[in-house]
Parts: sequence; structure tokens; C-alpha cells
Amino acid sequence: MAAIRPQFLALLCALFLTGCPRQALFVVLPNAEGSGVGAITVDDGKKAVTLDHPYKSAELRDDRSAPADVSKSDIFSMFRRAFEARPVLPHRFRLAFKLDSTRLTAASAPVYRALLADIKQHAAYRVDVVGYADTLGSSDYNANLSLLRAVAIRNALVRDGVDPRAVRVTFRGKRDLLVATPDQSPEPRNRRVDVSVR
Repeated sequence: MAAIRPQFLALLCALFLTGCPRQALFVVLPNAEGSGVGAITVDDGKKAVTLDHPYKSAELRDDRSAPADVSKSDIFSMFRRAFEARPVLPHRFRLAFKLDSTRLTAASAPVYRALLADIKQHAAYRVDVVGYADTLGSSDYNANLSLLRAVAIRNALVRDGVDPRAVRVTFRGKRDLLVATPDQSPEPRNRRVDVSVR
């Protein structure tokens, strides 16, 4: 019997067929966005076949593994349900803020527009907005400032047509710094809001 040894995360589908020479078919599918796969090894104990590209396939016949030549249309047909069940990876956006402020930097204005356009491409979506601060000021002050930054982005999204029920706001203050600094350091990269859209 073949042993499957994942080398990294891969979306693997196995189709077991009865009453025909092929015992099993293994196919590596790309993620829902069509990019990125892991790899698997199909090993029958005598020979190993490694699959590390989208739509690469191997089969098990008479307890022996070998590369398989299967068309994309056949793969889509056989694994239709697996394709439909693939999770969509979240899209991530990072917005930077001016010192001691809930106002975006000039460089973050196009990032906000890209975020909004991405949300509007989804028929259904969930948006997670997480606010952060640098280490300048007290912990309480930074917690409040990071919350205000996250709320400012949420309010802007809602004003621009995003469903408020789909937006979740959290804040981290000066915890989870992007750039590690000592206290009382005005680090611009830590003054941010991270947004994920799924």
C-alpha cells in the first residue's frame, strides 16, 4: 500500500476507484486563488513519486506508484467538490498613521482605496480591523489610541458602503510591535492598523 508523506501543506485529494486497474489517484490542487501549493510524496515502498506543482498527479496501480497523465478538465470533473470546498485565503492590508493621530499617512491613502476595492469584489465578506500604537506614551493611552485608529478605519469603511455587521474591531495598543523598540520610542511602522478580508 502506498504511503503519503506531506513535505509541506498541500491540498491533496485521493480518489479511490473500484473495479478498475487504478487503485488510487493523487492530485495536488492549487489554493483557491490559483497560486501556491505544497508537495506530497506517493511512496509504494519501492518507488517514490513527488508531486510539487499544481495539477501534478500520480496513481497507484497494482500497489505500484507512477506519475499519471490526467487532463485539467478531468481533474476539475473528478474533484469538483474539493475545488468548491477550498478556503479562500484572507487578503491583508496595512495602514500607517501619523504620530499621535487617527489620520492616515499619505502613503496609506492608496492602500485604503485598494482595501475598499477588494472588499467590494466579494459577494460575502468578513473584515477584521486591528489597531496598534508605538511605545510613546503610557500603556492605557496607547491602548485607547490603537482602538481609536481601528474604529476610524471601521467608520471610514462603513461610510464607503461596507456592511457594518461584517466588520470586527480589536486593538492591541503597544503589544505585538511590528518593530521591537524600547518604551517611549516613536516608531512610525508600529503606528498601524492591520486589516484582513475574507
